[in-house]
Amino acid sequence: MNKYTVTAVGLVLTLGLVAGCGSSDGDDSAARPKGGSSADPTAAKPTGPAYSGPAIPGLAARPAWSLPPAHAIDLGDTLLFVKDAQGKYETGQGYAQEPADGSVGTLHSTNDPEPATLEFRDVKTGQVRKTLKVKTDRVAATTWHNGVRAVAVFAEATTESDGLSEERTTTKVTVYGSDGTELGKATAEGDKFDVHDGYIIEQDGDASLKLTPIDGGAARKVTCTGQLARCSFDSRTNEIDGGQAHAPLVTGKYAFYVENASTYEDDPEQLVMTDLATGKKAWSTADVTPPAGVELDDDGKRTSGALRVLDVRDGRVLTAWGAGAFSPDTWVTATYDIASGKQVGGSSKYSYEDSPTDTIDTEGSSVFTPDHTLAAARTKQGTAVWQPADGKEVWAQKEGENAMQPLRFSPNGTLYGTTKDDFSPSKFLAVDGRTKKVLAKSLPEENIPLFSQPSGYGYISTQKGFFVFPAQG
Repeated sequence: MNKYTVTAVGLVLTLGLVAGCGSSDGDDSAARPKGGSSADPTAAKPTGPAYSGPAIPGLAARPAWSLPPAHAIDLGDTLLFVKDAQGKYETGQGYAQEPADGSVGTLHSTNDPEPATLEFRDVKTGQVRKTLKVKTDRVAATTWHNGVRAVAVFAEATTESDGLSEERTTTKVTVYGSDGTELGKATAEGDKFDVHDGYIIEQDGDASLKLTPIDGGAARKVTCTGQLARCSFDSRTNEIDGGQAHAPLVTGKYAFYVENASTYEDDPEQLVMTDLATGKKAWSTADVTPPAGVELDDDGKRTSGALRVLDVRDGRVLTAWGAGAFSPDTWVTATYDIASGKQVGGSSKYSYEDSPTDTIDTEGSSVFTPDHTLAAARTKQGTAVWQPADGKEVWAQKEGENAMQPLRFSPNGTLYGTTKDDFSPSKFLAVDGRTKKVLAKSLPEENIPLFSQPSGYGYISTQKGFFVFPAQG
């Protein structure tokens, strides 16, 4: 068991700590731009194992390419693979604090920095675009500024006490883009931090998070307010959590903090979106009218402090509001225009399934198609599919059906999910996201694909190999 199998402070989809290269800083290619070698663009695609599994709705019948058993970090136009010192592909399984969306967070982890090879392969052809030789104890998925997918490589070093001084631990962080180009690097004290959107994120007291740009510049704080306020960063969802309120910590040019993030406040929690560069308020739930279906008291205040921001894009904010103090599992979703503060379109209202086995607070949230035209919520009756643009329901499961938990959508709208009876194993299936038609009722769990954007290619990692498929035509 390595040091990240059980405890993973600062791991995950957003994490990245990192990297050294060559004999000192990890990159053994100082003579080449940003390190590494570039592959011959005319090279043939890899020859991997043949696919013999079931047809997967949403994907083409045959894979475009394959490799021996492996797993990968999705970087958009490339997939990042890691080979250990023995030349074996890493499978990235068994680590704590993995991303809530099912993607790979940590792909490689060892107790001490060891030699490893990063392979950047074209998602469509499998051709190696670049390789990097590094010395690292962890390789993890992260993002760069504006949510651009990236990979973080880190290497921890400890200076022992001389008998008087304290033992000192530092971590080198290096972030690479999808083409293997170095985007930035920094050294942080200790190892209790996360890396997300190009920032080192550290807890700074109970109510604040410190964001230090990896590519240089002044650090800034995100501070939640309220008597004895408490806020933290959840790297599994990339959200700031304060009381009952949750929002993306960083999204594009904005950052969120929580007002009244305390059980000692009478007023409900509010989410405030600020300009990341200046700290000035850009939008707040306190300045908009809650959607219909949210219970207010005699003073016009919400009776529930439960609140989420689900997405920020195209000048709009998609929100979810707790329906009321005595309806803790019921949420109302609505979209607001940032500039005017007005609600756009209608709203949807669902009672969400509250499972005692859930370790991540995602109640009130949904899974979305890549273009955000459809969303699927896990309700008490099963899955409900709705349209974020106007809040209209497309379809919903009813009492008496096998309740399905939605997992993810394919680019063409296929929805993958799982059902489970009380005393039987989970079953994985695929349905048409628009019509509810069952497309496959019993898929192996390892055959539920992840999808890379913008290509729309899907990929699976099985005991027989790693397979990449074009999207279904």
